[in-house]
Amino acid sequence: MNKAKAIFFDLDETLIENRLSVRDVFGRMYTDFQSELGNTNQKAFFAELSVRAKTLWATMFDTHESPEHQLVNCFKHSINATQAVAEYRHLSLAQDMVDHFVALSAGNVHFQDSAEAVLAELNKLGYVVGLVTNGIEQVQMSKIEKLELMNKVDHITISAQARSHKPAQAVFDLALERAAISADQAWMIGDHPTNDVAGAIRAGLTGIYYNPEGRDVKGVFANLEETPNHTIDRLADIFDLLEKS
Repeated sequence: MNKAKAIFFDLDETLIENRLSVRDVFGRMYTDFQSELGNTNQKAFFAELSVRAKTLWATMFDTHESPEHQLVNCFKHSINATQAVAEYRHLSLAQDMVDHFVALSAGNVHFQDSAEAVLAELNKLGYVVGLVTNGIEQVQMSKIEKLELMNKVDHITISAQARSHKPAQAVFDLALERAAISADQAWMIGDHPTNDVAGAIRAGLTGIYYNPEGRDVKGVFANLEETPNHTIDRLADIFDLLEKS
């Protein structure tokens, strides 16, 4: 592996862990608005939201509208599908629900074991430390601010800022630009084989697979041309790799 000057981390399920699944967070959000949406309309709401959310992710950057505004529109159409709310209320209720979902998402996260200590030690050793995450900026920043991650890393790159999603090279290029570092001097650590590891390798970085559950690495990467430059089971294992590089 190339010697590192910068260490980039994925956010969800790498540096942080979500206590509840996204599906469960959405379910809790609906429950909190059930008095207005109706207790028998959940299936209609989520059927519409599922379709709209998939389209949003695929076409997010085909319009000049912000991803946040597009997300509100997803909720607006989902509210309409319930046929339980007067039309004049759709937009304001959609915004209320998005705001509540963002707040629930922020309250749903905690650091992975040793994550804070690893970040502190990397900073102490003089490495440039970055965060590179997919997602809508408002949602991801709510988690980052909740855990005060902006005070623990040198820079934060959220994919929407590059108008792309990992594994697109544009996301990694933006992170490298912010770190003022070349690709061959950066390591990317993440739990997603394609988005984090293969995407990083394609962009010229060293890709390190974070595998705390002990998955079969050969099987996980079977359908990818790329294989991880290294695999770690614990975030703290990064220091052994840095010593050997």
